[in-house]
Amino acid sequence: MRRIRCHYASGEAFVDALQSPGEDNAIQVFTTERFEPGEEVLAEVFFSGLPGKMIVRAIGKKWQNARPRLRVRAGGVLRCIGSEWRKLLFLRDVALGCTEMMPRRRHVRQPVLVEIRWRRAGDPELAPATISEISEAGALLLTRDPLALGDEIIIEITPPGSARPLELQAVIRNHDNPEGCGVEFVARDMGGVHRIREVIRRIVDE
Repeated sequence: MRRIRCHYASGEAFVDALQSPGEDNAIQVFTTERFEPGEEVLAEVFFSGLPGKMIVRAIGKKWQNARPRLRVRAGGVLRCIGSEWRKLLFLRDVALGCTEMMPRRRHVRQPVLVEIRWRRAGDPELAPATISEISEAGALLLTRDPLALGDEIIIEITPPGSARPLELQAVIRNHDNPEGCGVEFVARDMGGVHRIREVIRRIVDE
C-alpha cells in the first residue's frame, strides 16, 4: 500500500482542507503523488506546529492534475471512514486548540485492517475481532466483547503467506477508542519480539 504525503502549511489550512470538499468524511490533499479513485493508500498527515505525523488509511475519491496558468495545484480528495476519520477529527481539534496532541509513541502504529481471533488466558474459546492499528508495542483491537483493564488475552493472527495462525500474548491497557480497546503486546523473550516484528512486517507489506 502506497504512502501519500499530505502536509499543510498551518493548522488553519488543514481545517480548511477538511471542510472544502463538501463531502462526508473527505479531505482535500495537495500532492504530486498521483492516486486513482478507489485506490487504498496510507495518508501521512502533518501541519506546522503538530508534534508528530498522523498516518491514516484512506481511499482515493478524485484526482486533479496541476494547472499552473490557473494556479491550480495537483492533488485530489481522499475519503476516510470509521476510526480513520476520527483521527482526522482529533487533528482538527488540535489545530483549533480544543485539545492537545501528546508526544508520539516510541513505536509508531501502522494502520491496518486484519481479521483476528482472541481468547482470554486460560480460556480455550476464541472470539472474532479486528485489528485496525499495530506496532511492536501494541495494537487497537476492535471488539464489542467486554474486556477489563489488565485482562490478559491471546491473539491469534494469520499473517499473509502463513498456513497457521501465530499467537501473541497481550494485556488490555486502555479503552480510549469507543469501538474497542488498546492492547500491549507481552514478549516473554526475544523469540516473542521477533514474532511480533515478523507479523507486522508481513501485514504492512501485504
